[in-house]
Amino acid sequence: MTALGRARTDEEAAVEALIAQVPQWATSASAYAQLCPDVVSPMHRGVAGALWLVEPEGGASGVLKVPRPDMDGLFDRAAGATGAQLAGETGAGPGIIWADADGGAVAMEHLGKGWRTASLADLQEARVMKAALDAARAFQAGAALPVRFDVFAEIRALETRLIAANIALPADGWWMLEQGSAIEKAIAAAGHDLVPCRNDGVSSNIMIGPEGAVKLLDYDRAGMNDPAYDLAVLLTEVCAFASEREPYVEHWAGRADTALLNRTVVYGAADDLMWALWAMLSAETSPRVHVEFRKYAEWRLLRCRQAMLQPQFEERLRKL
Repeated sequence: MTALGRARTDEEAAVEALIAQVPQWATSASAYAQLCPDVVSPMHRGVAGALWLVEPEGGASGVLKVPRPDMDGLFDRAAGATGAQLAGETGAGPGIIWADADGGAVAMEHLGKGWRTASLADLQEARVMKAALDAARAFQAGAALPVRFDVFAEIRALETRLIAANIALPADGWWMLEQGSAIEKAIAAAGHDLVPCRNDGVSSNIMIGPEGAVKLLDYDRAGMNDPAYDLAVLLTEVCAFASEREPYVEHWAGRADTALLNRTVVYGAADDLMWALWAMLSAETSPRVHVEFRKYAEWRLLRCRQAMLQPQFEERLRKL
């Protein structure tokens, strides 16, 4: 670990400046270290924000999340900080020690011993999945967030940035974008409520603790949205087949619900398209060439195609 006051890089100097702003750490922090490398595949950690472990003298360790400069404009920093605070209040995520709404930095409790990052294998266990869904529900029961998350608006904004940067879409990109528009129209026609949503289904943003406890990390896309979106993105991450989604849809809704099942499939395709466009843009614009953005884009595009090419996809759009 690096002793406080011994910063060796500009990044570490910026971290020390943020530590000094945290009331609980300003006079007690003694050392810090990067918690994990930035990687997008096969795990997705530390990409939108760098994670730092902070060790105060005589106190519990904490984690400082610092937004990455190359992600400016691709995530709403203020929304991420506000979402993390709500997660701490509702118990869906770690407790928040301090947050900078303007800059997006967040200091949170370190879950520590007994906690580990979830894998897709872990999420094949029904009890773990149900605990993750219950945590998402707890977050949705919290106070309203000040921003709206709209996956379709995100897709349009990313498409505009790709065109402006002269980054070519895949040969069938036009078709996937048209399908995305069809999903948007079908969802609008069916209608939905708005509740606080995390809007993230990445398995490595789930922590598993003692006795099956679960905490959800990463609120960079938090905002008011259709509650089904949180269900959809997690099921899309975990379930290879629609039939595997059925028990979790029933757990979520308290009953079998074909319309909700259909919604999880089409929302999942839209989420994959959004993340693929984000990764395509990042692959060409981010200076972090060690992060496999292009590989991640191709994986998300593949899963998006698989969903949209299903013979039942059009029928699902009509039965939301």
